[in-house]
Amino acid sequence: MSNNSLLLIDPNFKADTSANCHLLLKITNDSFSYAVISKDTEEINVIFDKQGCEDVEKELKSAFETDSYLSLNYGAVKAAVHTSNFIFIPDEWFEAENLAVYSNYLGTDAKIYTKHNDALGFNTIFCLNDQVKAQLPENANVFPQSEPLMVLFDHLASESLLIDFTAISFNVLYTKDKKVVFQNHYQSENAEEFNYFLLLIIEQLGLNDAVPVYIQGIINEDDEHYNCLLKYFNQLYFFLPAGKQNSELLADMPKHYFSGLLALDLCE
Repeated sequence: MSNNSLLLIDPNFKADTSANCHLLLKITNDSFSYAVISKDTEEINVIFDKQGCEDVEKELKSAFETDSYLSLNYGAVKAAVHTSNFIFIPDEWFEAENLAVYSNYLGTDAKIYTKHNDALGFNTIFCLNDQVKAQLPENANVFPQSEPLMVLFDHLASESLLIDFTAISFNVLYTKDKKVVFQNHYQSENAEEFNYFLLLIIEQLGLNDAVPVYIQGIINEDDEHYNCLLKYFNQLYFFLPAGKQNSELLADMPKHYFSGLLALDLCE
């Protein structure tokens, strides 16, 4: 780990097998990570993570120019990209032929993307930063940052919080009665800011200390964010990767660090 970045490579990975692999990219407002997964063996061949990015667009551009693993031809490329311009529309209200009507709610006239969630019965309508989108491979299947949380829905208790941390932000999903009730992203550079937003969420959603809280990403037992959660909740669980990936590469790493990234492989 150097300069807030981590790169792990399976020494047996051969670049000429990339066509049988998936490239997963997770791009938040302050971090960038990717994984290369073999679809023959479900082995994690490469994993990269960089936290605390001051300019994610610049970091992304540099990575695609200099990282040889990002220039390979993959069988599939999936990217979850941060955006503050998104809304959820139930199926019965969705007008696929008239997407422009949603511009008023998104606060931008940029290109509109949609992702349908069959299991939950709604559509995510979102816009992306054009400079970030331009760095991605043309064949990338692009998802909003919320999607790797949504895809874990069936792995959660009927009522629960799922929180995905970067070094200086967090993404939260709240479910109740097996329905998505709330999802949002917050910039939180220290424990005091996290405590403020957490209390706001608790008050707005009427949560009590018995709600199970699943945590993943850059958080550790007994760190300041973990201890802050313990003040308000009795059940904290580290959420390990939900896919079938073999993770010998992560044998010496906290596996929950990469649960959000690896969940992308479950997104369709």
